Amino acid sequence: MKVSWNFDTLGDFVIMRSNGQPVYNFCVTVDDATMAISHVIRAEEHLPNTLRQALIYKALGFPMPHFAHVSLILAPDRSKLSKRHGATSVGQFRDMGYLPQAMVNYLALLGWGDGTENEFFSLEQLVEKFTIERVNKSGAIFDSTKLRWMNGQHLRSLPSEELNQIIGERWKDADIVTESQGVFIQDAVLLLKDGIDLIPDSEKALSSLLSYPLYETLAR
Repeated sequence: MKVSWNFDTLGDFVIMRSNGQPVYNFCVTVDDATMAISHVIRAEEHLPNTLRQALIYKALGFPMPHFAHVSLILAPDRSKLSKRHGATSVGQFRDMGYLPQAMVNYLALLGWGDGTENEFFSLEQLVEKFTIERVNKSGAIFDSTKLRWMNGQHLRSLPSEELNQIIGERWKDADIVTESQGVFIQDAVLLLKDGIDLIPDSEKALSSLLSYPLYETLAR
């Protein structure tokens, strides 16, 4: 898509404050150039910044990177996604029990697809298949229910040893079990994993299992 501006949009923009401190557009241009950044992909709201940065690149004689702008991620009400819609940092999602690979997978699918019905990708597959040409021009809706489902898919696809370790340590930290390894952990994870989408879900699942009135039920 071709994008153009009137000169009035550009203006006589500032690159350094009166106290000698450089501003964002100057800093990011120098930073990216010295790191030899070849492609800059960011949200559409940075389009005006790109024009200013391109002029700074030329003025300083730096090689110009390739710029691309993608649509914003939107909340369910189609407003701009913000803190009022829930967790906003990677650390918060990690603390909520989301796996890094699930987050990467889900975020990659917000506005992009490989042309098939497949929604489950490893990082290596995303690197191989991603092309900027398949990025949608319209904003993508952040669906927390879909993210939770995807995390469950990635969680259950982990090797048994890794899954047992993650959940076993969670149970031990929660004082539900005294040991994070062993036959009981393996059997319990195997029995309960299909109902676990987030790591913290495993606490309620095991507590419900252990509190089940087995003998009373059998005696009926």
